[in-house]
Amino acid sequence: MAETNVVFFDLGDTLGTARFNATGGLVAFDLFPLATEALAKMKLQARLGVISNTPAEATLASMSALLAAAGILTLFDPALLLFSSVEGMDKTQKALFKRAASRAAAAPKRCIFVGESDAERSVATSAGMKVAFHPLQAFDVLKKLT
Repeated sequence: MAETNVVFFDLGDTLGTARFNATGGLVAFDLFPLATEALAKMKLQARLGVISNTPAEATLASMSALLAAAGILTLFDPALLLFSSVEGMDKTQKALFKRAASRAAAAPKRCIFVGESDAERSVATSAGMKVAFHPLQAFDVLKKLT
């Protein structure tokens, strides 16, 4: 039996842009064109999760509601939603990426982190994950895992 592959996505500036209210509260997430389609196709090939830095007041429930409103919550495995405000660590810490792989019950080498930030991709690589800078590039990285 083949090992499971897992693809974790950053949210802001990778899948879309966050919208904030006048007091800095996160109120919406606007998807980039083709993000939903790319996620749906990727879900046919791998389990999907999120690793994202979030405002301190963000909860799992509030972030899930935001993703539901954007129409993408059902594309992600609920156990693989890792938000910095919930986990107590952010993407500058290798431990967050290791926690993500552990939750997925997958070896880090079977996990891909997709994010626009070079620094965050470097941390993911140091945790043993493969990386992609764009959701569409993740398909090429995934092919190399299979």
